[in-house]
Amino acid sequence: MINSALNDRLVEFLNEALAMEHAAEDRVIARLGETPIEQVQQQLQYHLEETRQQQNRLREIITNMGGKPTSAKAALPTLKPATSDTISSMVKETVKSLANESSGQMLDAEKEMTRTKEDAIIENAEIVSYKMLMEMTDKAGLKDASSKLKQSLNEEVAMANFISGSTPVLLSLMWPKLETPAEGKQKQIAQA
Repeated sequence: MINSALNDRLVEFLNEALAMEHAAEDRVIARLGETPIEQVQQQLQYHLEETRQQQNRLREIITNMGGKPTSAKAALPTLKPATSDTISSMVKETVKSLANESSGQMLDAEKEMTRTKEDAIIENAEIVSYKMLMEMTDKAGLKDASSKLKQSLNEEVAMANFISGSTPVLLSLMWPKLETPAEGKQKQIAQA
């Protein structure tokens, strides 16, 4: 049996993971509506169900430890430019690309690639979180909790592996959309 202070601290860590899973659910739902790639949509739908099961496992562990499961949502990482120079450059490039006929394709392709990188970052953050929680619950002698966390960890690893493994497919589908505007610019330059 663990002491009360340690129990409370573990419940806080578990609630942090639950808040991350709440936000991840919203993220997966949004991604389902964004991605044009059917294989990714199917995997996201499957992972949405896993995410909901992970939430249920975390709620059960927290409740069994005498805690109250949170309904909060964590702020998930996103890829944003680091400096104002980068922002200014991106705005100029976006304005230029909007003038092209095929800029919509390019912007969609760039968005899909960026969102996929964000997906990978989020999944890997969840993996680290579950590994830490498993170590803590193991040390606290909470074998049932550790077993449930292991199941969630395995699901997150599988999703991260899917993202990593599907990158060549993503690039093969998105590359033509990225190339088309560049080819048009080259032709315009050659004609000038």
